[in-house]
Parts: sequence; C-alpha cells; structure tokens
Amino acid sequence: GIKVEEEIICDLERLDIELYVRGQHGFWASLRIEPDWISRIKEAQKEDNEI
Repeated sequence: GIKVEEEIICDLERLDIELYVRGQHGFWASLRIEPDWISRIKEAQKEDNEI
C-alpha cells in the first residue's frame, strides 16, 4: 500500500534516482537508472526477506 510506496520512493532518493510521479491512483514513474543499478537492486532484494 501507501507505506510500501513511500519506502520505495525513499530508497530511490537515497540511490539518487530521479522519480517523476503523475496521477492520483498509484503512480506512473519514469526512472533513469544505470544498468548497473538494476543488478545491484536485484542483488540487494535477494537478501531482503521483507520484499
């Protein structure tokens, strides 16, 4: 829900990823991510049991 989305946005800000939010019901986001970041995020998620 909302709390999860807020946590994701905070994580993205910590990673210095630009997030553009539009719309009222949920969000459409355009992310500029270096390919290396995608693999780092996936690797980190493997170790996070809460995801």
